[in-house]
Amino acid sequence: FNSLFEILSHWKEELYGSGKLFTVHRLDRLTSGLVLIAKSSALARSLGKCIMERDGCEKIYLARVKGRFPLNVQKMDGIEDGDGSNSWEFQYSPQTRESNDEGLEEINPNKRLKYSVLPPCQYGQVDESNSNSWRGGLRISVINSENKKKNHDNQSKDAKSESKIQAGLGYWIADGCGTVVENAKVQDLVDQCENVSIEEMLARAIGTTPMAGSEFVPPEKSTHWLHFSCPCRISSHKNGICEAGSFSDLNDENERKGIKPAQTSFTLLSYDATSDTSLVVAKPVTGRTHQIRLHLQKLGHPIANDHCYGGDLWYGDREGKEVSEKSREWLDRLDRGAASTDKDKSDVTDANNKNRITPENSTNADTPATDAEIYHAAANRPRDIGESIEDFIEKTCVWCARCRGVDNLVRPSNSIESKLDNEKAVFQRTLMEYLVRNQGIWLHALQYSLKMEDESGHKILSYRTNLPSWAELTEST
Repeated sequence: FNSLFEILSHWKEELYGSGKLFTVHRLDRLTSGLVLIAKSSALARSLGKCIMERDGCEKIYLARVKGRFPLNVQKMDGIEDGDGSNSWEFQYSPQTRESNDEGLEEINPNKRLKYSVLPPCQYGQVDESNSNSWRGGLRISVINSENKKKNHDNQSKDAKSESKIQAGLGYWIADGCGTVVENAKVQDLVDQCENVSIEEMLARAIGTTPMAGSEFVPPEKSTHWLHFSCPCRISSHKNGICEAGSFSDLNDENERKGIKPAQTSFTLLSYDATSDTSLVVAKPVTGRTHQIRLHLQKLGHPIANDHCYGGDLWYGDREGKEVSEKSREWLDRLDRGAASTDKDKSDVTDANNKNRITPENSTNADTPATDAEIYHAAANRPRDIGESIEDFIEKTCVWCARCRGVDNLVRPSNSIESKLDNEKAVFQRTLMEYLVRNQGIWLHALQYSLKMEDESGHKILSYRTNLPSWAELTEST
């Protein structure tokens, strides 16, 4: 019942009661920011399709990452060629120059020209028609799952064949309009923030208002963007674990089928020397699971407090870290059984492990349920006559069982004393669980812009929310 729809329903039931709101999209549990909700199923389908198919949809996120973005990409191991250049960097290499009456113009090595050219990758896939204009970067062969679905839907003769595409792995630098700057370096993203406020940098990056949008920023004020293409895959659906990279060590064909092209654009807003963190804007071009988090980790700048992908759970908060560690110790003792000495603890642990069905060090939400837990909690437990739905859910819920503060999912007796003790144990366990779990990462959905068709042709729906509290960094460059 702790869902957004339920909260809105209890807040204003006459407006947002059951059946009056419809889901358009979702955010990860750890992500904050903007959520779009429709008041009709037709609008929800239309908006949802726009977002899913990336047809006229632009998402803009804020993230607070480790280090001085994007300089760590130069320090990463194993990505330099023999000449010292970065093998991940896509570099534009024009074949010809504009000529004067006397022939080709002489190239000035100190002159930085701008080119309105197609990028090396589109939606994370290498653009082969433009490959002669770009050098560098890596090409990863992946199965074209989207094309396979189309073939299956069309029932074509080639439906059984699995075509392959080249996913790009690398980055290139361009301005907000996509114009490529010759010999642009990652240092350019750092230099553009000198003596400029966060507000001004944000206006240069995405416009002053939601309706303005990044495409309407004047070219002379446009920021440099680092565009990163890197394939992603879900490595464990059950545990919600994803990864990004070249997947050169992944040989199983069935597992390689899950590799998908992915692309995200980043620009720097500010750097805080005290915490050694940077505030960046992220624009996902594709919509892979955990894509922004994975790409920032791969670039050497993970979201600072995203412990799942290279960050620290309590980044910069020593007191919070200490409280979390103490809570973890308390839960460990509870899960393993109380014992006064190491020998007693060992004996109790050995005895409990024979009948243990909960994973070691499990928490009530962050550790997936085992098959044994699910069977023990829910098997052969029908809903009793007169039993409320809330009581039935609690009776068959693995997470509720873990919160009871006892091993082996033992339910309390019906005595008043037992129920009071159980309520106390539930409160203690819930509090400890709260303190060891991630309360949210520094990733914020700031703005959504969607192009929708209407009677006049189309219109842009654009929404922007407020900056999160963690965006207020000390502007020290």
